[in-house]
Amino acid sequence: MTGSLHSAARSYLRGLGDESTVVLCGGCALLILSHYQGSANFFRRVLSPKFAGHPALDALPYFWWFAASVILYVVLPLALSLATRGRFTRSYGLRLGDVRAGVTISAIFLVAMAAAVFAASRTSTFADHYPLAKQGAYTLHLAENKQAISRGLFALYEAAYFLYFLAWEFFFRGWMLNGLLPRFRRAAIVVQVAPFAVMHLGKPELEALGSIVAGVALGILALRTRSFWYGAVLHGTLAVFMDLLVSWRYLFPHVPSP
Repeated sequence: MTGSLHSAARSYLRGLGDESTVVLCGGCALLILSHYQGSANFFRRVLSPKFAGHPALDALPYFWWFAASVILYVVLPLALSLATRGRFTRSYGLRLGDVRAGVTISAIFLVAMAAAVFAASRTSTFADHYPLAKQGAYTLHLAENKQAISRGLFALYEAAYFLYFLAWEFFFRGWMLNGLLPRFRRAAIVVQVAPFAVMHLGKPELEALGSIVAGVALGILALRTRSFWYGAVLHGTLAVFMDLLVSWRYLFPHVPSP
């Protein structure tokens, strides 16, 4: 009886030891770690007391989140693939690939999506959600309960935010997509969309639903150009553009909003 169960178990597990298993199971584990230890809420619960009185305390949890994402979405996936002898298919999209196609397609997407971002920024749904750090993205808390708007803090915050999207895109459209490619072929585009869309829970509903379409489009772009960089720069630029539009009236109160 024990032997037959062991044999059945082996038959079910046969073929599951390739890189796709490492990417899917390891990727899920990394996303879970990012939700618990790599989040802004973790910083607030565990580390905030150590920074009490810091003028940018409201922004620090997000700097933690963005920095942790670089480790969880870039460093650890690459380390995991090295440790498990991954194929490094297409170098996981780290090369520039087809530059001409990447720049051309990204420019077209950027123009089209910038218009959509502009329209969305005018709605309360998006204006109330971004920046993720809210006014903490550009507000310093000074002595005697005084506050000051800091464009320097905002620039630093947005630079870290942009870096977060580079890491985010590498995880899904670099490491995961190319790691799944040998087993799933082009269907890998759809496979990586599932966790990508789930990670948008908590975002505005329209954005969460749109992540399915965006995930497919970014996956196609990554496969066509053999690089994750074009989608990463596109994604990060649009995210920063949204923050800038929503925050404009606070950062530049004497300049008409675009």
